Amino acid sequence: MMNLYSAFSNFCATAFAPLANLAARIYMGYSIFFVSGLAKLDDFEGTVELFEEDWIIPLLPPTPAAYLATAGELVLPILLILGLFTRIGALGLFIMTIVIQVYAIQDPQHYIWMLVLGMLVGYGGDKLSIDNFLFKNKR
Repeated sequence: MMNLYSAFSNFCATAFAPLANLAARIYMGYSIFFVSGLAKLDDFEGTVELFEEDWIIPLLPPTPAAYLATAGELVLPILLILGLFTRIGALGLFIMTIVIQVYAIQDPQHYIWMLVLGMLVGYGGDKLSIDNFLFKNKR
């Protein structure tokens, strides 16, 4: 029984975990943030208006806030998807999600995003990432 469980555990660690990590990176990076960044870029005047009227970030004027949010939603997801400096990309998106939750749109779904991004900060890009090839992460 122990050998069977050990084989299952090895399969999960070597095959399932890297695929789940990659799926989480792609989903969070592309579906959640990158698409939002493209929408902000497509109507940047409207984005600035949102930061002026609805999404007021303390200590940050609306126009720089709009530029930072748009840049963050376009650059950080690419890092996340590629698994390049995964922890930095995930941490940046984690912080953005906190700001979104507190100052823009209160949505319980953001807590799920923070959970997934927090796990990516903790575990990094795993075996299917550029980080793994560059830095020889052993998992």
